[in-house]
Amino acid sequence: MTRRSHFQRLLLLATSTTAIVGGAVLPSSAMAATAAPHTAAVTTVASDHDAHRQDGSPASAKQWVETTDAASGIEFRLPGKPKVIQFTQAMDGMNGRLYKVRTDNGVIVFAVFDLPCAKGELDDALRGLVDGYNAGTQSPKHKLSSTGVHKIAVHGKPGLDAHLSAPDGAAGSARLVAGDSHFIEIVSLSPKGKEKPMSETHQQLLASVHDPDAGATRTG
Repeated sequence: MTRRSHFQRLLLLATSTTAIVGGAVLPSSAMAATAAPHTAAVTTVASDHDAHRQDGSPASAKQWVETTDAASGIEFRLPGKPKVIQFTQAMDGMNGRLYKVRTDNGVIVFAVFDLPCAKGELDDALRGLVDGYNAGTQSPKHKLSSTGVHKIAVHGKPGLDAHLSAPDGAAGSARLVAGDSHFIEIVSLSPKGKEKPMSETHQQLLASVHDPDAGATRTG
């Protein structure tokens, strides 16, 4: 697979990811209809390990759910039982799983794509996330931009973090990580007024990720 085909497929999948995210954050009138990939069930286990509040903000103890992406072995905790959307090589050009949770404060998406050798394409993938979201908006006030972009190392793997915002007050965060055999996208978005609790939820999710290929250990 060439770098160009990697890039094109990343943009396609990033577009699908943000279309799914945006549909849960913005009013239906602000998003164009998007065909969703296959949905599937997921096996999860409730956990109270990460909950630090009892009032349900950002998530109460009973809301946090242990989730495992079986294909990669990546483990993480989400603030609720996720809806799972599967990408397939035959239909989408790449295998992957997307885990989506909607809360009172917005939406969280954790996506794992079975894509090796994508280390140099983090900037392209972030652009795909933003462009994919904006392609479905019908008003300039809903269009996202990315700021505060900086490269990071996540357990020795290249990644980047970015802040997302729109003129209507919607805000969020994105983390992209290029592993040896898979590409991770973690996106959170909230409407105006919900930025702080969603940011706390996003940080809890990041701290919960355990990638066996990277020898990662949970920090939360």
